Amino acid sequence: MWRLIEAGDFRVDPEAFYVSVRNRRVHLTPKEFKLLLYLAKHSTRVVTHQKLILAIWGANGTGDRERLRVLVQQVRRKIEAPAAPQYIVTEPWIGYRFEPSGELLSGPTAATRDVGDKLTRQN
Repeated sequence: MWRLIEAGDFRVDPEAFYVSVRNRRVHLTPKEFKLLLYLAKHSTRVVTHQKLILAIWGANGTGDRERLRVLVQQVRRKIEAPAAPQYIVTEPWIGYRFEPSGELLSGPTAATRDVGDKLTRQN
């Protein structure tokens, strides 16, 4: 079950395909949204390149590390300064980690509620 995620500067609503950063709506493509949602669901944990590629493009997809790197750069341009990323952090040779202003999504400051599983149903 996907949940509305609110943490730090972020609000991600999978049911409404909605992302806001610092109370500003951010328009993402479906793949960009999938990337941000997957990272947000695994907030503060390192997610490997391979896990992200599988989550975004699937087992038979056309994803590779270079496409993932480009996708991450596209999302960074929309949510933060790509030269000094603070939300999507690169873990060299491993993958990426999502840091919503240093607050844990599962911590006491995060609020979540069930909103359905629309993203999975679309695949």
